[in-house]
Order: sequence, then C-alpha cells, then structure tokens
Amino acid sequence: MLAPEITKAFSGGTSFLLRMLPVFAAAVYAANLAGRLGWLSGLAWLAGPVMRLGRLSPNCGPGFVTSIVSPTAGHALLADLRVAGKLDRRELTVAAVVNNLPGEIAAGKSVLPLALPLLGFFGAAYYGALLAAAALKALLMLLAGRLLLPRRPRAPASVFLPSGVALRAAAADSLKPSLRTILKVLKTMVPAAYLVYFLLAAGFFDKAAGPLAFLTEYLPLNPAVLPVVAARLLSPAGAYTVAGGLYAAGAATGWELVLALFAGAFAATATSLRYTVPYYFGIFGAADGTAIIAASLASRLAAYGAVLLVLVFFIS
Repeated sequence: MLAPEITKAFSGGTSFLLRMLPVFAAAVYAANLAGRLGWLSGLAWLAGPVMRLGRLSPNCGPGFVTSIVSPTAGHALLADLRVAGKLDRRELTVAAVVNNLPGEIAAGKSVLPLALPLLGFFGAAYYGALLAAAALKALLMLLAGRLLLPRRPRAPASVFLPSGVALRAAAADSLKPSLRTILKVLKTMVPAAYLVYFLLAAGFFDKAAGPLAFLTEYLPLNPAVLPVVAARLLSPAGAYTVAGGLYAAGAATGWELVLALFAGAFAATATSLRYTVPYYFGIFGAADGTAIIAASLASRLAAYGAVLLVLVFFIS
C-alpha cells in the first residue's frame, strides 16, 4: 500500500510550496518593481566582468544583478530570455548556475546566526569554506562558458536604467508581468514538488545517499563528529545544533567540526535533489532544468571536493 507515502508526499510537498511560493512571488514582484524604478542600476557594473569572463550575452547581466536581491527572480529573468529565443541551452545552463553565486553568498544570513553562537570563530570559518566553494563553483562554470560559448564582440552588459516612473505607477505596471511569470512556474513546480516528496517518502533519496558512506572511511573524521555529518544530510540547522553540543562538551575540536560540517555539505549534494528538482523544473521546465541540475551538481562536486581536500590537508 502506498497510502503512507502519499500522505507524507502531500504533507511534505504542501509544506515546501507554502514556504517557497510566497517568497518566490514576492521576489519576482520586487525584482520587476526594482527594474522599473531603476533601483538596481547602481549594481550593474558587477555584471560586466562576470559576463565577459564566461562569454555570456549581455542580456544575462540583469539576471545576475537581480540575483543579488533574489536568485529566484534572477532565474525567472533567464527563463524569460530562453522563452524569447535569446539564449540557447548551453548559455542558459552556464548563466543559471552562475546566478546562484549571490544567493550562496547571502546564505550567511541563515548560516551565521546559527553557527556563530554555537561555534564562535569556527562557525565563521565554516561559512568561509562555503564561500570559497561557491566562488570556485561559479568560476568553473564561467571557464566552461569561455571554452564552450562563441567569442562575443566587447559590449557593456545590459543595465537597469531608471525609468522615472512614479512608485504607484511602477507598482501597478509590475503586477501583470509578475503574475505571468508566477503562473508559468506554478504549472511545473506544484506537480514536481509532490513527485519529489513522494520519492522522498518512498526512500529513494535515502538509497541515493547510501553510497556516500565512503566519506567516513576515507576522510580523517573523528568518530565523535559522524552525527554532525549525518545531521547535515537532513538539516543544516540540526547539524549546527549537534556540532554545538559536541563543541561545548569538548568531544571534538572546532576544526574537526568545521571539517565534519563541510563533509556533510559535500555529501548533501545528492540529497539536495529533493529541493533542486522542483525548483529548477518549475522555473525552466524539465529539459532545461535537467541540464542545469546536471551542470550544477558536477560543478558543486568539483568545487566542494577541492575545498574539502584543502581542509583535510590543513586540519588533519
């Protein structure tokens, strides 16, 4: 009988959508409003060097700048370019993965408030390792773009120009394009979310994470920190709590816990599919979403693996 799995899938999928959709809708609307008011024009200079390094179209610049405020809204801009025929799949894939960088930097607002009180300096060190991995991941994708995409004539990245529109008029004008984007995403994200949470309830992701047990055999991990690695596969907040308890009890050193947390983040690449599949499928569709997920996973494994090796070298 599949009744328990269906019940869990409905509960988990609904919870995911209730958390995700209000934030997504607000971010899309805010990005449209900011674009119409020209509020992001001062950040446009950031996009130029990034676009040139990856040989990306200047049209991708606004998406990258918007991702500083909301990666989801930045991805929605890329999806619109794809629908308009202004991006092929290769360029879309590179741009979408690179667009994650601002959001991964902004993850400090969720990591630091939890990790710093529990681990102090070592919480900041863990966040620094995450930043290094995120920057390396984006750099790898930009270098891939430089190798795979055709050379472009030097041109400034597209910028957000102040429109001079009054706030009330801009707010009204932003509603229709925002609603169109939100409804388009809902058509795919809702069924994808329930499908992924059904697979989760059926144990699919547990089996996918099983082969990652090799981490405990080949990394110099203190046996006491293995619960931190296991907790990180399920919940970053739970992992910080477990790590804080071990640190306070003196069962593990701060650096051992940094290594354990980062090893857990590396291992969580597989379990992250429960979030990335409905997210990317919802915004870009199944075909483009699959290509983006594959590139994101490959670059994440390479970047996080490299940083993990550096941590092992200096900590062990």
